[in-house]
Amino acid sequence: MRILRFVCSMKIRLALVTAFCVATGTACAPRIVGLSPNEGAPATPVHVSLEYLVGWPRVEIGGIMLDWPQLNLIAAKPERAGVPGEELVWIEDKVLQFKIPDLPPGEYVVTIHDDKGPPDDLIYSFLETTAYVIFPPVWPFVFRSNQTQFTLRVLPHN
Repeated sequence: MRILRFVCSMKIRLALVTAFCVATGTACAPRIVGLSPNEGAPATPVHVSLEYLVGWPRVEIGGIMLDWPQLNLIAAKPERAGVPGEELVWIEDKVLQFKIPDLPPGEYVVTIHDDKGPPDDLIYSFLETTAYVIFPPVWPFVFRSNQTQFTLRVLPHN
């Protein structure tokens, strides 16, 4: 009888841990809410409206990595449009802007990576993550997928 209770108790605990991991792993992942345009020639500006982008983005397309100097991050709210990307509040919705790199025509999967901390600053990333782990209400933003993807069609040069 005790073994049966123990097994049932372990199954319940396993189910709760699994539910927690699924909920925190997907609940606050970066989410694309708008994309304009979804195709263009190299050097065409692309605007990606995002929710839950909390870190320093990088964009990967066709084996090319675009990092902070090649990206522009602005607030989604018009009244905050003048705020520099580095000073945006981590929880506010944002628009990520970049130019299509020089790639041959075709369909490409674009991956937006949402990194914790400034690029190449592992100490900042470690300290920030540690601080978030200590504060449970932000766990859905810490223990989550840190990327999102969309398809972009690159057209020939004009």
